[in-house]
Amino acid sequence: MVVNNNSNALKLVGTIFAGVGLILVVVGGGIGNHQYTILKSWPTVEATVTRSHVRRYLSQRGRMMYQAEIDFQYTVDGKAFDTLAGPGYSTSSYAGMKSIVDEFAPRTRHLVRYNPADPNDVRMNAGYSFGFFLLPLMLGGMGVFFAALGIIMRIASRSAQPLLCPACGCTVERGERFCSNCATPLAA
Repeated sequence: MVVNNNSNALKLVGTIFAGVGLILVVVGGGIGNHQYTILKSWPTVEATVTRSHVRRYLSQRGRMMYQAEIDFQYTVDGKAFDTLAGPGYSTSSYAGMKSIVDEFAPRTRHLVRYNPADPNDVRMNAGYSFGFFLLPLMLGGMGVFFAALGIIMRIASRSAQPLLCPACGCTVERGERFCSNCATPLAA
């Protein structure tokens, strides 16, 4: 029996959506696991802000973007570190980045988490907050949506597949053993 090309296309698109969805879920889960590892295994240290400012730059699309840059000074195991950090994202809102820079003004002290394998690697915003887990939540949510949509498309492709006689191309009903138009035997 031959199936309609439209149902094959729907099956293909559904498979692609489901695959992309699963990839997004895996990537989001990996990033979420890394964030969780930071919270569970990276120690905290009190750091002093030595400098903070808003850096502006043009994006690839020519849009003005802003990023907070904060210099932290701290000591780990008797060794002094001076590390540049930021919130981990840029925005087109100057006011949004300015508020972060104001919160991390020079000479203020903050707890930061540092990577024990590389104390220069710090996170200034690590915590059990929506913002810290936003990226893995977004990727995971989009992944679940795409995977579900792909599965629905694949299911719909099965019910939408008209069966065609291989000899004459006429539509035949499921379960028929012979084509009603040309009497060609149909495979089960």
